[in-house]
Amino acid sequence: MKILIVSLFLPQEKAYHAGGRYVYEIIRHLSLRHEVYLATRLEEGERDSLDELRPYCRGIYPYFYPSVAKRNMAHNVKLLFNYLGFSRYANRLVEDGAFDLVQVEWVPAALLIRGGKTPLFLDAHDVMTKPVERGMGQAKGAGKVTGLLLYLLVKYAERWIMKKCHTIFTRSENDREYLLAMQPGLRVTVVPHPAGMDITEKEYPRRPHTILFLASYKYRRLNVDAALYFYREVLPLVRRHIPDARFIIAGYGPPEELTALAEHDPLVEVPGFVDDIDMCYKEAEVFVAPILTGGGIIVKILDALAAGTPVVTTTYGNEGINAVPGRDLLVADDPTTFAEGVILLLTDQGLGLRLARNGRAFVQENYSLDAVIDRLERAYTSAGRQE
Repeated sequence: MKILIVSLFLPQEKAYHAGGRYVYEIIRHLSLRHEVYLATRLEEGERDSLDELRPYCRGIYPYFYPSVAKRNMAHNVKLLFNYLGFSRYANRLVEDGAFDLVQVEWVPAALLIRGGKTPLFLDAHDVMTKPVERGMGQAKGAGKVTGLLLYLLVKYAERWIMKKCHTIFTRSENDREYLLAMQPGLRVTVVPHPAGMDITEKEYPRRPHTILFLASYKYRRLNVDAALYFYREVLPLVRRHIPDARFIIAGYGPPEELTALAEHDPLVEVPGFVDDIDMCYKEAEVFVAPILTGGGIIVKILDALAAGTPVVTTTYGNEGINAVPGRDLLVADDPTTFAEGVILLLTDQGLGLRLARNGRAFVQENYSLDAVIDRLERAYTSAGRQE
């Protein structure tokens, strides 16, 4: 098959976020049996990163955008127009390329792609409407009106995009059901995010009383809010029982409000992008993911489970994963209960070992890369039969 992958973000083996790494692996594996072409957005400074993709792609069509040091409202508007420009650019490639199928990564990239006779597959990564709906529900005062308008706009746009697609891939059954409730009749298939792609068989000694949160922060306010929530609301409760509890906020692009925490608190580390995330996960005694709004599968939780690091998260954090609370991880939705879970794992070695063993087995059974590739190719074959 001649396949065009349209990726809103640059696929990389050492990507700054899990989605970029996922698309890289999809391209690498599909190239073994298909002709793969790639259209992708990337910052001007990332031009050299295309070299690692060339062995797997028959053709690469880059769409550059300027780097920015800090996002603000004006930049967000420019970013929206950049998304639209990339989508229009990809549509021209679709119309001119005689591809057997087109797979679009991330919902906004499909906005202006018509597809026509070419089967259009959408890999949703996240359902856009769900977190907006939850944000509307949490809004107060005049924010309720703004939240409602945003919800209606995003819902309309997402429904319009989905109806153009031959097949939509979601990361979880929960997201699949949400889309079908929003737009009955869609062809939606669950293709989970593969987990543990950077996890090895190496072992590292745990750093006593070390709590880890690892995420991408540069364009992900959700992750910044999660880290701040844990530091302000949960960590003080933990330190009443474990005064030397250390909190590591690792990951790409931490803003000043996170780096400032390390400047004022000697037991907080904000190392930025981590080259060896295998060691980063395994050195921590507990991984926390205090996700306050949901949207899809939280890949960092899956990676922590794959690494054998006990996890405490929220209902939203576990929503798309569907691990068994109390068996594979701990789930808590308020600061007190969350802190109690962390304290248990920092003081009860037996509980930590049991959760680590069960969590690792859960990921191996449900989220392997081979299983993901098999689901994709079965969907492609099904589309071919229907033509």
